[in-house]
Amino acid sequence: MLKTNETMGACVARRRAWGRGALAVALAGSLALAGCTGGTFEEAAEGAGEKSEQGQSGRAQGDSGATGTTDGVDWASLIDIPGMDFEYSDRDKDASYDVASATNIALSGQGATVSGEGAAVEGATVTISAAGTYAVTGELTAGSLVVNAGDQDKVQIVLSGASIRNEAGPALNIQQADKVFVTLADGTQNTLADGASYELVEGEDEPNAALYSKADLTINGTGALSIEGNYCHGVNSKDDLVVTGGAIAVVAKEDGLRGKDCVKVADGSFAITAGGDGVKSSNDEDPTRGFVSIDGGTFAVEAGDEGFQAATYLRLAGGDAQIKAADHALRSDVEAAMTGGTYVVEAGGKGVNPETKFTMDGGTFTVTGCEEGIEAQEVIVNNGELNITASDDGINAAVAERDSNDATIDASGDAGSTVGQDDHAGDQGGEGQGDGGQGADAQNGRGGQRSELPDGAESDQAPEPQTGQNGDSAMPEPPAGQNSDDAMPEPPAGFGPQNGERPERPEDMEEGQMPQRPEGAEGERPELPEGVEPGRMPDGEQGGGFGARDGRGGAGGPMGANASEDCLIQINGGVVTINAGGDAVDSNGYVEVTGGELVGASSGAGDSALDYEYGATVTGGTVILAGGAGMAETFSEGSTQPFALVSLNGSANTELSVESESGEVLARCTVPVSFQCVTLSVPGLAEGATGKLVAGDATTDFTASTTPSGGMGAMGAPGGMEAPRDRGDRGGRDAQASTPEATA
Repeated sequence: MLKTNETMGACVARRRAWGRGALAVALAGSLALAGCTGGTFEEAAEGAGEKSEQGQSGRAQGDSGATGTTDGVDWASLIDIPGMDFEYSDRDKDASYDVASATNIALSGQGATVSGEGAAVEGATVTISAAGTYAVTGELTAGSLVVNAGDQDKVQIVLSGASIRNEAGPALNIQQADKVFVTLADGTQNTLADGASYELVEGEDEPNAALYSKADLTINGTGALSIEGNYCHGVNSKDDLVVTGGAIAVVAKEDGLRGKDCVKVADGSFAITAGGDGVKSSNDEDPTRGFVSIDGGTFAVEAGDEGFQAATYLRLAGGDAQIKAADHALRSDVEAAMTGGTYVVEAGGKGVNPETKFTMDGGTFTVTGCEEGIEAQEVIVNNGELNITASDDGINAAVAERDSNDATIDASGDAGSTVGQDDHAGDQGGEGQGDGGQGADAQNGRGGQRSELPDGAESDQAPEPQTGQNGDSAMPEPPAGQNSDDAMPEPPAGFGPQNGERPERPEDMEEGQMPQRPEGAEGERPELPEGVEPGRMPDGEQGGGFGARDGRGGAGGPMGANASEDCLIQINGGVVTINAGGDAVDSNGYVEVTGGELVGASSGAGDSALDYEYGATVTGGTVILAGGAGMAETFSEGSTQPFALVSLNGSANTELSVESESGEVLARCTVPVSFQCVTLSVPGLAEGATGKLVAGDATTDFTASTTPSGGMGAMGAPGGMEAPRDRGDRGGRDAQASTPEATA
């Protein structure tokens, strides 16, 4: 499906409103969070109110980030992955402390007593003013713990059965320090809670979290911590937020865990119920910050907006997560990568949605329900297991966009400066550097010359709407005499595929068999109708060829409005399974399959299992894509592994197998929806070899070939269409447009 800004924006607004309403009951009152230690989403809800290469130390190596510009955005300037710090310091991971030398803070009602140096009590406020270790016990019913130390001081706060509630502001308020470590003592339950309204300085909107920090913040230990963010956020660090341990339950009106410069999680268990985002990093002004990095831990997240959200980079190297989100489950404003972990998500929007690139090098990612499974400009699967159930497209490669929620773009169209969402633009965070490396672009040699653009069109710019089509996603008026109730244009005389008819097969040709080229037609193409330019559909006509599309779009011309050669879906390895209500695999540019397994099904009447704009090649791997016949597409020239598009009807949950002529089973899967045709390519089928497609009791023969041709066996272009045209040098890509030569 093509991405439409106005439509998608309206959908997002509705989803967010729904999500916030659904969580209102959970966030309205005081919830019993004690003893919640994460686990499955249902358990958390009960207890908490609910082939880029893999780098060293399990880090995902990518390039410096996205390249090129889209709509005036210089994506490469927004992200610097090699400059990011994904490491944890020894002290981040060390939860030990010296009991004898620690300053003890004993809380009691609306007061406290201090034994040792570096802390003082004034009324119901306890203030820590020096570096050191502070052990906190007891209950403060209406007060706060404040850290206001030197900017070079490191402070360790050990919560050992401590409960702090503050109706007028944060329970733990870190105003100044170099770094603060909140250690959860083993075997203890601790609570931090704020009120629904704060007493703020006039003109200020911070602090804004039950645990608020202007310094780098680390949470470690093995104890439990319940956080109630009744005013806004649960945890908000204006620098780094690092978690290396603990059982943490968060209920927040807005975001659950928030670190401006980054959020890094090495271990721990998390039960998060948030009216906004579950886990978020917001710094979009520094290309080395604004990332979320998950190396371990267990998560049960319910979010009224997005599950995990990163301003620059979402890195999933481990962890076990179950996420329900009203909008996108996993979101990055620029790029995302997965090298490990097990993630099960359900989303009102997309399962994972980085704008420029999603790379999967390992782990298991399952989308149990969503609008679209994955959407990014590039989707690269090198390894791992990917399972998607979507009401619309399964995997969609669409042009990256920088909307007003991500940044402010200069109206001139130049690469404008991004405006951060926080006032602390110059904050600095972690130390050291993460790994860099070569990404899929470098491996594939992408970035070659593109085909020429229409006169007056800029790179990656969508063409102006047709006359009579407004900017509110409205379609143009239908031709005179035709209604707008999804009726198709009148077909050429003598052929009516809209009535379910198929062109008659030549004599002696069985179902599923490729027709032979007529005598004398070698190298020749059928004449085009008068007035029709090469490569264009005749006005008001639908081509034949069993309704099959040629891959050059269906949005009013040879290319869809959002077609771009920068869009790519590439499967190099792993196992990908898709059950889509729309297109299973949909690229506004190219599709490449070089290895792995790709099994998909489409149940949409106006959709197809394979949909692309410029070309789709298969050079290895196993592909079985089943769906309707009306918009079916097959692979294009440039493929080196034989393929076929085979007409065969099957009901939902039918076992489908691809066999050699001798009966050897080459591939097998179960198709969850009814289907009419199958695009397939499997190792073991040689050029020109006859294969068998078996669906239950039905069997049909087909001929595998690397040359797309018209007909039932390998359905191709609508009748009267021109043969493939070279779309320009793709930097080593052989793929061309997908229009095969039609048979006379």
